[in-house]
Amino acid sequence: MNFEGEFETQVSDQIAAGASYDQNSGKFAPKTLFTRWTAKGGDPFKATATYNVAAATAEVDVEYEKFGSTFSAKFNSARETLITAADACRDFTVDGRKLKLAPSHDFVSGVSSLKSNLALSDDTSVEAKLNSNLGNSDALTGTLSVDHNIDKINSIKHTFALDSGAATHEFRRKLDGDAKLSVAASPGHSVEIAWDEASSKSLWTTNVRMPWGQYDRASVSFKRKFKV
Repeated sequence: MNFEGEFETQVSDQIAAGASYDQNSGKFAPKTLFTRWTAKGGDPFKATATYNVAAATAEVDVEYEKFGSTFSAKFNSARETLITAADACRDFTVDGRKLKLAPSHDFVSGVSSLKSNLALSDDTSVEAKLNSNLGNSDALTGTLSVDHNIDKINSIKHTFALDSGAATHEFRRKLDGDAKLSVAASPGHSVEIAWDEASSKSLWTTNVRMPWGQYDRASVSFKRKFKV
């Protein structure tokens, strides 16, 4: 069992700061300290600086929107090249259907990805993600997902790995207020249950993970996020 938490406070209309903690790794001592700056007016821009207390490393995430596209990059002081990941995202309309394309590259693993999401209707969308390692042309992997809203409360998502055929089936349900429940089953691997309970100033998240067929070995974690 593990307990995680995050505390965030709004310093000004553009700056927020806070800390996260993890019982298993830090025994309630801060795990990370962070500050976030969000530009007001003009093109949307957001930068988040995070200090990892145990590793004594700093990370910076930046996100910028321009001409209908979103660009983001991640930097880490522990890396010689500093930049660890970069991605972009843009929405299109094709024959009246919404299409989202999102290329990305991980500088640590050398893996480049392309994610495309096509809305077949207001309730159903198909998403394909392809991953390729530039140093190994044979290491092409990916997933294909179908997401469908059954009604205003319930939805399902089926994801299939293109290389192995492994499948994950997820059921999501909106509960009273802003609460929601999701159950994801990967036959032969695991079952994961997540429950979010939101209020005006906090978010409780409960996660349960069980190995497939070995439910007595389930692990449980609790996380609470505060905003003041």
